[in-house]
Amino acid sequence: MRIEKIHLRGYKSAADILLEDVSPFAVFAGPNGAGKSNLADGLAFFGQIVKSGAKQAISKAGGFKQIHCFKLPKKARTAASLELMITLKSKTYHYFVRVDDMDTKEPKLKETLSVDGHLVLDREDGLLKVKMLDTYEHNSQIEHEPWQNMPYPSDVSALMMKSDLPLYHFITNIRIFRFDPQLAKEPDSSSTQTNELDTFGRNVASMLGELLKNTDAREEITEWLELLVPGMEQVSTQKQKLDGSTALKFKEKGTAEPFPANLISDGTIYALCIMTGVLSRQGSLGMTFIEEPERGIHPQAIAELVSLMRDNASTDQPVFTTTHSESVVRSSKIDELWLVNKVNGKTSLKNAAKNSADLDDLNLDKAWLMNFFDGGLPW
Repeated sequence: MRIEKIHLRGYKSAADILLEDVSPFAVFAGPNGAGKSNLADGLAFFGQIVKSGAKQAISKAGGFKQIHCFKLPKKARTAASLELMITLKSKTYHYFVRVDDMDTKEPKLKETLSVDGHLVLDREDGLLKVKMLDTYEHNSQIEHEPWQNMPYPSDVSALMMKSDLPLYHFITNIRIFRFDPQLAKEPDSSSTQTNELDTFGRNVASMLGELLKNTDAREEITEWLELLVPGMEQVSTQKQKLDGSTALKFKEKGTAEPFPANLISDGTIYALCIMTGVLSRQGSLGMTFIEEPERGIHPQAIAELVSLMRDNASTDQPVFTTTHSESVVRSSKIDELWLVNKVNGKTSLKNAAKNSADLDDLNLDKAWLMNFFDGGLPW
């Protein structure tokens, strides 16, 4: 199953980005500055709007000047929107949200939500119309349920009223990982939270420690680590006696004692962060973005990491990655590959499977570097 539609408009360089029929694992390839990160940040921005309101989301993103698309006509710059069509838990959700007047102290939201083709939420100009059903099991009930009209704060998402829906959990659980191996190598403090992995991987030791408590997860992590780092026998976490912090420990074949993370390569720590990020989000609704998974990692290990991400991706928990590495592209499938370009300051995307000539036996990375897809090159 695939994501039917993601349509992002008016956020930074994402003037008008449309993705349709998106696979659960997707690779966004293109040069630095093309706007790959803006897709991830834009989706997270709307997730923040749904979770805490437009005012707070705009403030958290740095204010209007940091998020508007300056390439749009002046009147259109003050609005941004997201349209999402996705099937979750056997129900198809079609959600649209637009924030207007982003340059003022009173931004306004417009929203519509349909479930299996039936409109259940509609709001504009501060007036909310909503069908107050607790369940959508019977379509006939939706048709005959009366609309409830009520005033509603202009900047607060009405989807908050439907926080029991899978869509709410999906859109408010968008995580972007930009791992920093140097930060990840540092021991975690005794007060480090273990509910989710930090954007930069700062609490990877604590998060990994939680995963390793599960026998299946421990075996999977050990197996993947052996594939990614030949000779690596074990990774563990250890509480430090002096300050109660949690540190990573590694053991290679032929060594008597485990050694600390500061003696491990950045690439190994980076791969461990990716594994932890992906595996720690199993079973939850949401979207995971991993930026540039290739940094400091051997091409063969990259292929294994791509397999790990693909194997753990689903419509409920899609895994997207941004890259400008031929190794990542080579390990992708043609329908998973999206080419990212910037034209006249605006980001554009196209799927390689829908925009290519016959590749015959040509590898995907060679076709990409030879510009068979007309764009998305890493330079």
